[in-house]
Amino acid sequence: MNRIDFYNDSTRVGRYYFADYNKAVNSAIKDFIDDRMGDEPQRQPDNFQWIQQVRDDLYTLIKSSTLTPTSGTVVTNRYYSHTPSHINFPVDYYDFIALNVLIDSYTTYSRPTDYNEVGPLLEDSFRHPTNQKTYYNEDSTGLTIWRGVGGTFSSASLQYIKTPNSFSIGAETQQILPGGAVLTNGLSYYAIDISVQNGVTYQIGDQFTAVGTALTSGVVILVSNTTALELPEKVHDEICKAASRIMLLVTANYAASQAVESERKMS
Repeated sequence: MNRIDFYNDSTRVGRYYFADYNKAVNSAIKDFIDDRMGDEPQRQPDNFQWIQQVRDDLYTLIKSSTLTPTSGTVVTNRYYSHTPSHINFPVDYYDFIALNVLIDSYTTYSRPTDYNEVGPLLEDSFRHPTNQKTYYNEDSTGLTIWRGVGGTFSSASLQYIKTPNSFSIGAETQQILPGGAVLTNGLSYYAIDISVQNGVTYQIGDQFTAVGTALTSGVVILVSNTTALELPEKVHDEICKAASRIMLLVTANYAASQAVESERKMS
């Protein structure tokens, strides 16, 4: 919130509710992930390390899940027979990375196909699906995996980008003001303003564990009432700039929004 206020120039613009910060940051997170995971021709690599940079920017959201497939009815055409199997997406699935399947105790990389390609693919002498050469296609609930007939399809290992936790800085009603018995000894708090607790001064954003129950000065909030940004620390500043741009656009401060966006692209 403090970083976003800096880009918003909060001394000269209107104040925002906590909910406004939460909405803007969560929108910025989605835009950030979509930008990094966009189609390859749309990306603007600055150097030969750009693929690794994408991984570095999103590594905290990368997950792997081992899923049990369900085999459907065998499809037979004039030339070959194939088995469409299916796996459901994990509940936190956001975007695809890679798929490996375990058939007859051998792990095989699965290739992509699409709705218009799958028909001709099943009749292709060189590329048709087998248990050694499988293909996947996304549907509304998961992935259809085309393979050969027979054998034991044990599991599928899906690497994917998880849906990030919904970021939250809490609510105004959860702020704690100075007082003699306002804190809970041993619980963790964030300093919303420069705060003094048990003789120690905490800067904005510092996390501390309460010693005693008194808050001498400042404003704090329980850590348990917040949800941290799940992306790596190195991209937090870019997220804050993107959130600032969204908030400034909402208040029709177009010139400031454009300035912040230009600064984000240069960073």
